[in-house]
Amino acid sequence: MELVEIKIKRFKEPVTGILLGNGTQWSLVKLNVVDYVLDGFQFTNKRYVASNCPIKEDTLQYRILAIKNSSKDISSKIDLNILEEDKLLYFFLKNSNILVAICLHREDVLYVGKIKEVNTKSFILESYDTELRESGIMNIEFDKVRYIQMHTDYLDSLSLIIDK
Repeated sequence: MELVEIKIKRFKEPVTGILLGNGTQWSLVKLNVVDYVLDGFQFTNKRYVASNCPIKEDTLQYRILAIKNSSKDISSKIDLNILEEDKLLYFFLKNSNILVAICLHREDVLYVGKIKEVNTKSFILESYDTELRESGIMNIEFDKVRYIQMHTDYLDSLSLIIDK
């Protein structure tokens, strides 16, 4: 297990997580959102990574998360080749038909929705507002995305309503 802290360019708060995969264009972590809580997964666009620092094995955080980490979750079902190329990742997310959170240039704004179409250099996101009302179609360029989250408790909770 490798626990890392990823600093994203122009963002104040680093992302901490268990590194599951590191490709040419994307890295994948199981998110450590606060204290010892593991919640969801994040694909981080490597063109926006300022630094990627390992957290030492002798820290309490590392020791606890190493015990809590399980390889029996969804990450064992992800082909890590999708981290090599934008289109592979976006097609995976589209075909999975899951709710994702997309972060662009502001760390305090996430766009929640499902990827409906993948083009040459962009994708179409069918987005929802905070009350889970459809809020329109967004065409987002691949190179504008700083990170994508999936299967967080928040997103999975919203998915329960959408699936009904």
